[in-house]
Amino acid sequence: MGSRQSFLHLYIGEGKGKTTSAVGMAIRAAGRNWSVLFCQFLKSADTGELMIMKELKDRITLFRPTMRHKGFLWNQTPQQMEETRADLEQGLNKIMEMVENQPFDMIVMDEVLDVIHSGLIPESHICSLIYQNPSEWVLTGRTASETLMNQADYITRMEPVRHPFQKGIKARQGVEY
Repeated sequence: MGSRQSFLHLYIGEGKGKTTSAVGMAIRAAGRNWSVLFCQFLKSADTGELMIMKELKDRITLFRPTMRHKGFLWNQTPQQMEETRADLEQGLNKIMEMVENQPFDMIVMDEVLDVIHSGLIPESHICSLIYQNPSEWVLTGRTASETLMNQADYITRMEPVRHPFQKGIKARQGVEY
């Protein structure tokens, strides 16, 4: 892993581009022979970024927690939310094990800020993981707590100005996924 400094990046906001930015960072790091752990929370579809990162498996390790329920959190029943919480906790335990067994130069946790904000994983667990593992950390989600904002070295807020969705145009393959 070398003697690089580690920094915390937050990509937040209601706008499009948080995952895209994180993917770009992961690919850039892999291009410099960094080892990258790319974790995606709350996503289940095969997306374009997932397909290309699979081709870089010698430098990018992909991980998605096994989820019993697909789709948006706000559509889940209380029972499903509890099962989702258990699935995410099990996934976080796996991430902790992976990080303990292999030093990664960069760790991306896509949508983890939404998981924290929804109360599905305690923020303290993520902060401990970051503190104990000096890597380049990239966290994405709509909102971040004051604690994480104060600890972050980079904060980028994505703000929607105009989007075809406002005209009723659905997500397009190759652009939004």
